[in-house]
Amino acid sequence: MTNMICFNYKSDKDALKDDLNMSNGGTSVFINVLCLSGGRLAETESQKHFMVFLAEKNQNVCGIGTVGFDIVDMPWDKNSFDEDKAFMLRVIEGARQKLGWETLGYEPNEEFVAEYLDTFQKLIERMTAEDIIEESLTEWSSEADENDPTRCGFPKCKIHDAYISIHGCQVCID
Repeated sequence: MTNMICFNYKSDKDALKDDLNMSNGGTSVFINVLCLSGGRLAETESQKHFMVFLAEKNQNVCGIGTVGFDIVDMPWDKNSFDEDKAFMLRVIEGARQKLGWETLGYEPNEEFVAEYLDTFQKLIERMTAEDIIEESLTEWSSEADENDPTRCGFPKCKIHDAYISIHGCQVCID
């Protein structure tokens, strides 16, 4: 099984040529390096939402090959779109610069990570405010119970400095 991250699978079947397909191991590393970078860069509530969204993509909890997603289903908000898009591009660049990698217990394959980050960057760059599916943020937020990190001050892992999801730290669990 593999995981796929695409731009908008539901409405743009041609976008599949630009999607990001990763092995299960590759997906874990990819999500880890994004969580490490974003944990150090997120400042606003909206940016922290993005990091919790990514931290939820943990295959050890959700199941192998089941954590792919559409870029348009991320917690975009029209009120902070430009800042959030710039933030996600900084997170990608931070991952390229190995921000937080020193906390990993392994050395990621830099060649694979670079390819994943390049493709993910292209998908993020395609995103416009007009592409936002407003129900995505509302739906994602409504699923959070009172113990969800998004409702408890966005706690971070003491070891990895990454935002945690309801499942815990993505990097620790991985």
